[in-house]
Amino acid sequence: MRKTIKTTAVVQGPGLHTGVPATMTFKPSQNGITFLRTDLPGAQPILAHVNNIGSTLRGTNLKNDTAEVWTIEHAMSALHALGITDVAVEMDGPEPPVTDGASDVYVDALLKAGIQELGSEQPVLNIKQKITYSCGNIFYSAQPADQLTFTFVYRHKHPLLAHSEYTFEFTAQNYIEQISRARTFGFEEELEFLKAHGLAKGGNLENAVIVGKDKFINPLRFPDEPVRHKLLDLIGDIALTGRKLPALKIVCECGGHKHNAIFSKILLANSEDK
Repeated sequence: MRKTIKTTAVVQGPGLHTGVPATMTFKPSQNGITFLRTDLPGAQPILAHVNNIGSTLRGTNLKNDTAEVWTIEHAMSALHALGITDVAVEMDGPEPPVTDGASDVYVDALLKAGIQELGSEQPVLNIKQKITYSCGNIFYSAQPADQLTFTFVYRHKHPLLAHSEYTFEFTAQNYIEQISRARTFGFEEELEFLKAHGLAKGGNLENAVIVGKDKFINPLRFPDEPVRHKLLDLIGDIALTGRKLPALKIVCECGGHKHNAIFSKILLANSEDK
């Protein structure tokens, strides 16, 4: 069944890239997941859907003719993990709060607000055969399975992240325990470049894992925290299909927001709707 929240949930703080403080208010709804910029006169709600992705520069950003919202993947990931399909999100800034760099703060706020079923069913992503997508060393696949699982394989030239892989069975409890606390990460050598291009203004050692030349600058929550965060992002991006995920085996190798969006569109195009 479609689900919304029982009462209002509020999360506050600066955005990861803009550094602009924002209050993010989640309200019960029956119109899908929408984002409304309350700081912009005349702004209209933006439906959280893959067709409304405006850009994927260091995050997934949604836009319509009246407004844009940045970096919505962590909030979307939390909503999807809890099965929330309908909520009106109001923001008085351009970007959701980065919180601790993960999605656990969103999960906690939404659970505190309570979850209730609506009187209709969410459409299912009806995949009946193996679907693949590749671009260079990037690879995605989804195929029918006995249970819904996600696998992410991450490879990088940095020796600390040369090869890491994580698989988990997608349930709300597994997500909360294994994925929701995994923070975003970045490379120490990239920080100057990012800040020079107006990004990562809200990032710090409290909300991001910084990968140094030969060590992690701050303590990890999990030995493989970076690859778990890649799964967190992937789940948030695939949530933009607007569909319930059935029992599928979903695998991603070296993907990111841009290719998550492409693969999500491919999945929608291959859904055998009746």
